[in-house]
Amino acid sequence: MTNRPTFEYSPPKVSAGNLRIPIHFFSQSVGDSPEPTDIKPKEAFYCLCDAYAPSNKDKVVLDGHDVDLGVTVIIRDTKGEFVPTNKMTAKIDDVRYQDVPEWEIEEIRHDFEHNRFVTLVLGVKQ
Repeated sequence: MTNRPTFEYSPPKVSAGNLRIPIHFFSQSVGDSPEPTDIKPKEAFYCLCDAYAPSNKDKVVLDGHDVDLGVTVIIRDTKGEFVPTNKMTAKIDDVRYQDVPEWEIEEIRHDFEHNRFVTLVLGVKQ
């Protein structure tokens, strides 16, 4: 009998050291004006994230939303202090993303196994 290597899946290791890029989340709030169209973005949360190019699974999500440009970000799970929704927008404070003023949140994936991080798929139509 030959010795064969055993392969076991190990999830990618994301640590707090990877979260280096500032990101701001905005929710829509109604202004003081009586006009119904007077909606101003209000900063809901600020934290650090890890941003990277979308995977094939994320690209399928972005194609379903007719998005031209996308990015995947990982933020720390706040255990209920901040819960992102699809109605929010985000701004990434990084020179590589300065051409995009506002990202739409297309998909939210919670880490139910370890409860450490939340993965967000962001997209924008150009």
